[in-house]
Amino acid sequence: MNSPTSEVILARTIGLRGVHAYLSANGWHRADALRRETADVYLCAEDDREAAIVPASEEYGDYGIRIFQIAEQIGRIEGRRRQAVLVDFSLAEWDLVRLRLPTAHADTNVRLSDGAAVLEESKKLLLAAACSADRPQRMYRAGRNRRATEYLDRVRLGHTEPGSFVINLLAPVAPALGEQGTLLPEEPFERQVTRKLVSGLRASRRAMDRVNRGVGAIGEFESRLCEGVSANLCQSIARLTEAGEGLEISVSWAMTRPADGAPEERATVAFRPPDIAVLDEAARVLADRQERTDEEVQGYVSRLARDRTDPHGTATIKAFVEGRLVSVQVVFGAADYSEITRAHEARLSVSLEGDLYREGQRWHLRNPRGVTVMEDEDG
Repeated sequence: MNSPTSEVILARTIGLRGVHAYLSANGWHRADALRRETADVYLCAEDDREAAIVPASEEYGDYGIRIFQIAEQIGRIEGRRRQAVLVDFSLAEWDLVRLRLPTAHADTNVRLSDGAAVLEESKKLLLAAACSADRPQRMYRAGRNRRATEYLDRVRLGHTEPGSFVINLLAPVAPALGEQGTLLPEEPFERQVTRKLVSGLRASRRAMDRVNRGVGAIGEFESRLCEGVSANLCQSIARLTEAGEGLEISVSWAMTRPADGAPEERATVAFRPPDIAVLDEAARVLADRQERTDEEVQGYVSRLARDRTDPHGTATIKAFVEGRLVSVQVVFGAADYSEITRAHEARLSVSLEGDLYREGQRWHLRNPRGVTVMEDEDG
């Protein structure tokens, strides 16, 4: 059990915004008539004889003690430990993403390697939501989305909880500054990410339920890309569900920025081990269908085809993709097709860039550019 001294030290680190947001969200009303230069006074809605006196500045020498006393007062009224109230104060400025893995192990411990893998997948889960909030698509490649990776650097790992294996991710979000009753501008990107995570999880759950009923296929996932579904999200859900023999993800909104229009205070979505196979397959198919922009292809021309009346021509290039030798079909304009024809006749390799994608078992390259014939210097 923490000593009062250690809790006072914790209270000293808590920002004023979190304390004010907690009181406002939990039935305490600011008494403007009792406001002082050095403090704000809140009255309890259930008992107006209870007054919480919040210091006006974090710079006061006794700030930590006074926040500690407020937590003690609220704990007595709500029947909670003051440490739990202090934790709620500290979380009031963050969107809290809580991942619970109901592992079957009785002691709820996990191997170090498994715990590290769970943390990595939790990171990938939030990164998938951030990428989707920036630009929905079937699959995201690691490190390509700078805005998403910069966001992830600001996410913090919260304290664990007793019971099942629990991971708390603290997602940053700026406080709301609009006056009550006024229209607020577009939400900050950080809140958009949290919303996209919730909608992506729910959309994946709905797609899963449709597939389980036998009335849906990959289209159930693909039609929900704008809601946050992606190959990356499905894969992370599958790995976390596998590690914990089940997965429950809940999101609580920062008290300093209430989620306008949110259906409930805490959003919760759950997955079970039987879902893993479908999620893995959805991730594989979505990844196969994702166009890869600015992909370099290098290989030999194996086939040419062009109608006499058409200046464009189609070439099949044998190249390695994902470590396998495959045929990639490319449609070229007149100038590039002339170069490709020369390479084919001289049996020279070619290099080019474009947007690589897959349809069924066939690979295609759209928007070819930078076509280069690799001259054989040895003749």
